[in-house]
Amino acid sequence: MKDAVLEYIQGVKQADSPADVLKQVYHIPVLTAVIAFMLAVRLRALENFQTDGGVTFRGNDPWYHFRQTNYLLEHFPTTMPFDPMTNYPTGKSVDQFGTLYDQIVSGFILLTSFGDPSTEYAGLIMLVAAPVFLTATVIPAYLIAARFAGRWPALVGIGVFALLPGTVLRYSLVGFYDHSAAEVFFQTLGVLGFVTAIAVAQQSQPVWELIVDRDLDALRRPLLYSIGAGVAAALYMWAWPPGILLVGFTGIFFALKITTDVYHDRTPEPMVFAAGVSMTVTGLLMFVPLESFTIGAASKHTLLQVILPLGVGLGAVFLAYLARQWENRELDRSWYPVVVGSLILVSVVAFSTFVRDLTGSLLARVGFSATAGARTIGEASPPLADNPPFEFIYSEYRLALFTAIAAALVILARPLIKSDNTRDTGYVAAALTTVGLIYLGSPVVDQIAGVFGTSWQVLGLLISTGLIVGATLRHRYDATELYIIVWGAFIVSAAFTQIRFNYYLAAVVAVFNAIFMAQAADLLDIRSTAGSVRESAESLEGWQVIVGVTIIFLVLAPFAFPTVAAWDTGSADSNRPGAVEIWGGSLEWMNEETPAPGTLEDPDAEPMDPTGTYERPADGNFDYPDGAYGVQSWWDYGHWITVHGERIPNANPFQDGARQAANFLLAPNETAAQTALNEKMGEDGQTRYVMIDSQMANPNSKFSAPTVFNDDVSFNDYLDVVYRQRGEQLQPVRLRTQQYYESQMIRLYAYHGSAVEPSPIVLDTEQQTVPTQGGGETQVRVFEGEAQTFGSLAEAEAYVEENPGAQLGGIGDNPTERVDALEHYRLIKASDTPSRNYLSSYRRLQQQTNASTGSLLRNTPSWVKTFEKVPGATIEGSGAPAGSEVRATVPVEIPASGNQFAYTQYATADENGNFELTVPYSTTGYDEFGPENGYTNVSVRATGDYRLQATADDGGFYAGTASVDEAQVVGADETAVDVELSEEQPLQLGGQSIQASG
Repeated sequence: MKDAVLEYIQGVKQADSPADVLKQVYHIPVLTAVIAFMLAVRLRALENFQTDGGVTFRGNDPWYHFRQTNYLLEHFPTTMPFDPMTNYPTGKSVDQFGTLYDQIVSGFILLTSFGDPSTEYAGLIMLVAAPVFLTATVIPAYLIAARFAGRWPALVGIGVFALLPGTVLRYSLVGFYDHSAAEVFFQTLGVLGFVTAIAVAQQSQPVWELIVDRDLDALRRPLLYSIGAGVAAALYMWAWPPGILLVGFTGIFFALKITTDVYHDRTPEPMVFAAGVSMTVTGLLMFVPLESFTIGAASKHTLLQVILPLGVGLGAVFLAYLARQWENRELDRSWYPVVVGSLILVSVVAFSTFVRDLTGSLLARVGFSATAGARTIGEASPPLADNPPFEFIYSEYRLALFTAIAAALVILARPLIKSDNTRDTGYVAAALTTVGLIYLGSPVVDQIAGVFGTSWQVLGLLISTGLIVGATLRHRYDATELYIIVWGAFIVSAAFTQIRFNYYLAAVVAVFNAIFMAQAADLLDIRSTAGSVRESAESLEGWQVIVGVTIIFLVLAPFAFPTVAAWDTGSADSNRPGAVEIWGGSLEWMNEETPAPGTLEDPDAEPMDPTGTYERPADGNFDYPDGAYGVQSWWDYGHWITVHGERIPNANPFQDGARQAANFLLAPNETAAQTALNEKMGEDGQTRYVMIDSQMANPNSKFSAPTVFNDDVSFNDYLDVVYRQRGEQLQPVRLRTQQYYESQMIRLYAYHGSAVEPSPIVLDTEQQTVPTQGGGETQVRVFEGEAQTFGSLAEAEAYVEENPGAQLGGIGDNPTERVDALEHYRLIKASDTPSRNYLSSYRRLQQQTNASTGSLLRNTPSWVKTFEKVPGATIEGSGAPAGSEVRATVPVEIPASGNQFAYTQYATADENGNFELTVPYSTTGYDEFGPENGYTNVSVRATGDYRLQATADDGGFYAGTASVDEAQVVGADETAVDVELSEEQPLQLGGQSIQASG
């Protein structure tokens, strides 16, 4: 590298004219322009994320990086050792956050602010960190591309990189303060390190004899570059522990290259030297962030990040020793790959548990094997699960992925096609045919794969891998070319396993498009360099220029026409913070109007410091103070609750507590909900608040996600799909089942814990036989016309009884039978903003069924609703008719909107007319309770007393009222509320006798 730089500078000095100087340095201004463009695109929406109170971010994970970086600003360079402000009641040791990435950002903030950064300045640097890291990736990506393709093709490849409008852009826009962009930078830097180290080793040929002779002059260059590669790999894993992926595919490359070098009668020792030195350096450096002397998941800094690179280095040395023995004993080289493969199989069996865990982790990232839980994470879902392949690929890469793959195939196929051995050419044809058949015949391949307990994608990946290995046995490929082929193959597999890894694929596509341009230039014979720019231009013929420009146009033009897609994606209209802005009001309220963790029911206790330093417990379970509590929500919102609310979520985006959260939200009754909480809380934990937003309650949004984590249900249990006849078309309409209405999540969000009776809405359907896509037939329920609304529930029930195809309710918020009230949950805060998406889905349902919009909604769909879990007050009543049903109702108001609702609960009187209810809403005493004395200053309050009523068999009407104090609801006063019903005369209206409903 040093020699190349010196030679380059000398060439610039010897240039005879400005044109010749330009020929030497033109790539520098072009790269500068590309970098400026990329930053401009990514920073377009900066103002959207700057607020009066500081900054805001888009998504979930950026908020946890914000938390970790703020901690580092106070304790630099020490990262947060343990976080008890998430995953209640356990806490969390977070290894993917508070890493080198956060240290670099916080270090820059401290350095440039002389150790005293303002909140605004620190926030600004965090906002722009991802765009800067991704843009910095241009440098190593260009250097890789230029090594293989030359400067101008490399610039075209970097142009592709700059114009990509998909995942790589979304993950590096301003406001997305996540480690994703840093991952791309550090992986690309690591690949550059290994490409350079391999090239130097290949050139310098460091063999065993040089080491024995201690020939430092001969070993210095390969030694330094191999050390550099090892440092780069370690930096990648310091920034992101799962970066061990780099060690994985690099180790596979070394095993393949060493084995095939022996097979082709070449010394493998240069590759062994590069592998041994680099991986030893990486393994030793991974002791620095090591937090646990156990072999754990790839997501943590454990001995895995130490053992795997050291194992790769040791394995390479062993293969070199084996090769020496092979040579000394004059054994048949063709058996060497067989023995190596057999040794690998023996190792797999000997370390089966470790290998199984490692393979599972690998397949989850590169084997098209995303788990059901991972599929609920937007960034970890398979990109082709809901998208046609070409549509997804074109939206991400336009035609550039296809040209990149073409370049890789040319690298692999060209030497075999040019071979004098016709079998090599036949091998290429057979390999391409096999891959094509796998894709075209995927249903058949999937059946074959099913016999082995896998999918057609995994089987196809294994076959493709085998074909590449076979090619390396037929031809000895250049080491650096083979390395980038392995890199590209792994990243393509990763990108089509988890959508987020498409940000890695962006760099691969850039490099291989540069190679594609170089290959096209070679084909057109326009890469020869004349003595000057003028001579170079004059040497070109018209057809060469036309074809060359056309190829460049086909690669780059789709990114720019009809508009520059990347520029549009980065606009202020497209890049906004999102739902966190709406959640902000509810979380700010929670921060101010609920007791700080540690002070629940004990205001004199020491509150937990939300940004304090807490040492990691030996058993990983934090010992919380008595006044600590958890906040239950879906895991998506955990970081927002931690950072904005300064409260402790039970579940978080690390998917801690996801299963228990799902069990709670989908619980069919209050007892089951408590069982789910008990599983999470253990003996000492307590959940005080529940937060539910409109997306969680909407079947067209996030409602399906918890069903993935609950083994006892499926999403289909909550939906009943019928079809509306519209001419010859059948339009699917999603109705809800009773199980949907009885889930804890819907009881809270839609009904605020109140009992709900069905409305007299009926949908009349009939069975119809329809053809299926597979050529068969199936029975579906079809309706024409519109939903019917009857004058009373009795009339509606009678109609359903007489018409077997008719269904009561199931539309909107209308259950098919009564939903019982919750006794221990009350609405305490509703956000000011109604959910437009939720309302839109109901309007669409109204259009499909022609039911009135007002009949579909029971309560205003505020975006976020916050509930409190309370002991509840006991109402002990008497005077009701024996065996009668007693109804208790209290009017409640949401002050933010002025909307009112009624909480209703039912009880059955015994033979003496006595009854008992446990109610969660108080009617008085609010001013006596708030955070200052360890309780909640509730926002949602009753506007009157409970009205209790019952009807005797003879029509007699009994009623009474009850006032419930806040102290009785929160358990500070355990006395019961006594109420006696007395007979009242029904109200007379228009000559008819009616009962007061309260």
